[in-house]
Amino acid sequence: MNVKPFFAALLAGSFLFAGASAADAAEFGADRHVARGVECASCHGKNNEISTPTIDQCTQCHKPEDVAARTKDVKPHNPHVSPHYGNTLDCTLCHMQHAEPENYCDQCHQFGFKVK
Repeated sequence: MNVKPFFAALLAGSFLFAGASAADAAEFGADRHVARGVECASCHGKNNEISTPTIDQCTQCHKPEDVAARTKDVKPHNPHVSPHYGNTLDCTLCHMQHAEPENYCDQCHQFGFKVK
């Protein structure tokens, strides 16, 4: 028996049930957006022409100064106020909407930020 097709089917089925309802706990950023009524086209364009949204798309809804203010008490440094990139970062360096978020800063630092 070839187990690869079996596991592929099992994995595909688990994705179908993972997003079964908005009441379920949202795993990824995209799930949280959908649960709040944000349509895919808001970030990816009407024809899905944008594969990875830019900071310009993110800041249409998420104002950088508001995000920085909400994370002002994160220690040891506010991740949304970076000396490397001015006051804003490219959001998708950390916030992968369709995958696990990544602590981009930890490539060089050991801040241990928990990214949502």
